[in-house]
Amino acid sequence: MNRLRTEIEKHVDRKNVRELLARLLQTPSYWTPLMEKEPMVLNFIKEVVFRELRDVGLKDITVDRTGNLIARIKTKKNGPRVLYVAYAMTGESGTMKEPFSGKILDGRSLGLKGEFIWGRGANEQKGSLGAMITALKVLTELGVEPCGEVTLVVSTAGETGTHDSLRQVIEVDGVRADRAIVSGEYDKIQIANKGRLDIIITVKGRGTHTRTPWEGVDAIQGMFAVYEKVKPLIPYPNKNTHQFLGRATLIPMGLESFPRDSHTVQEKCILTLDRRLLPGEDPKSAFPQIADTVGSVEPYEVSVESGPYLLPSEVSPDATVVRDLMASIRTVGAAVPELEYSHAAYDAGYLNHKGIETVRYGAGNHYFPASYGHSDRDVVSVEETIDVAKALAAMALKGVDL
Repeated sequence: MNRLRTEIEKHVDRKNVRELLARLLQTPSYWTPLMEKEPMVLNFIKEVVFRELRDVGLKDITVDRTGNLIARIKTKKNGPRVLYVAYAMTGESGTMKEPFSGKILDGRSLGLKGEFIWGRGANEQKGSLGAMITALKVLTELGVEPCGEVTLVVSTAGETGTHDSLRQVIEVDGVRADRAIVSGEYDKIQIANKGRLDIIITVKGRGTHTRTPWEGVDAIQGMFAVYEKVKPLIPYPNKNTHQFLGRATLIPMGLESFPRDSHTVQEKCILTLDRRLLPGEDPKSAFPQIADTVGSVEPYEVSVESGPYLLPSEVSPDATVVRDLMASIRTVGAAVPELEYSHAAYDAGYLNHKGIETVRYGAGNHYFPASYGHSDRDVVSVEETIDVAKALAAMALKGVDL
């Protein structure tokens, strides 16, 4: 066993990791319409995460004006600066039983191996957050300077579908890095993913009581006409293809009409479309196709707006961040993960756009993760949390003499 692995393992205690995960999961911080301004999320960062980092020895910890936490381990060395990005906001608890119990489970009760912690956000956000806190604990306790500055950002986002939180961190708070790891929910390294643009189409007519429909202009009928124009673009708006991600898609994801009064010809109808973006596509270039296709529909007032977006992302399998992370995983003896291309949209695209070489990697469970995140049995593997923590610590210590 190499010395770096030995020294890291001295500072990773299974009981401490298990209890950390339980504490994180016992504090609700789920999505509401308040998004990043939700008090639960802000308090989770300010009260729980801040305390956990302080208790493991971090001294340079700040919370910015929008609620994001920024913790730094500085160094006089000039090695690559590493950024770890975790998220505070989880999905809603829904019908999950005891979503904030943080109870410890023998994996056999779930048909799995090892120990697991139960709670909303375990698989997608808080498992990786626990791994990143543990990694910083290792770096602090070792008492050696990392090869370059190490920064942990705990974002107020997680379920918002925008880059607003990280835009604040990078463009306003001035956080700098050469490479980054955005937290993921299972043991793969995601080197590419699609982006996403929401497109909102609004059709306005004239409302009236249904007893005199001739006095109104039915917005629902207008939306039917709009949809017929857009329909040829669904589900594939163009012929562009990515070797691993296939084609870009366009899918309707919401339809509403107003006012919500009974027996009323509807005055307004809103259709929301999800336009997935391939690596290299820009939301600004994807939007005009839809706007031009919709055009005008008489006698209605029709508007097409560009909504929230997440940029697509891609780095080469040979990118430095991939090589360094892979080497660190091997160093600590963890299972070597596969490389993944994802149809989902995340923050990695924004960081790569800003020149910070970024991939997605984290802790959750590798047993059919789609069956766990946002489900009624949301769990995180203690063993995988430990492996990810050790790998992230090793990545920050690459080239350091212990």
